[in-house]
Amino acid sequence: MDHKEFDSRTHLGFLCDCLSREVKNAVNRGLKDAKGLSAASKYGWLLAYFVRQTEPIFQRDLEQIFHLPKSTLADIIQIFEKEDLIEKVPVDGDGRKKQIVVTTKGRELNLITEAMIMEVEDFMMEDISEEEKEVVANVLNKMQQNVRKYKSHIMLKKED
Repeated sequence: MDHKEFDSRTHLGFLCDCLSREVKNAVNRGLKDAKGLSAASKYGWLLAYFVRQTEPIFQRDLEQIFHLPKSTLADIIQIFEKEDLIEKVPVDGDGRKKQIVVTTKGRELNLITEAMIMEVEDFMMEDISEEEKEVVANVLNKMQQNVRKYKSHIMLKKED
């Protein structure tokens, strides 16, 4: 392949990456003035997950759900605790088994973050019809599935 062929393509992966960074930056700028947002801006998705759970949450379960290394998850949990967004509460008097509970501050911060995300998304989707949104969502989902297939293909190739 030569440079002309590469340069003549529309690189959707690159466009998706650029858009993702723009959205994150816009949300972070909007959250900048609120307190305790360093963790929320980077790991808000995890806080939102905690808020929505109806069953008890334990750190070891999160490792399996999110496929995060134990140390990475421990670091995020520690940041959340330090910023008073969650508490680890002993269960059944067993000091070793601790449930993750979202604090009032964590719930309030999640509401602020979700509102900012909705505001950014509203601006992003301005002048885009419902039909166009549906097409984009379908195409992005297909692209994601295709990349997952490709990753599996590469892993199988390595095993040969």
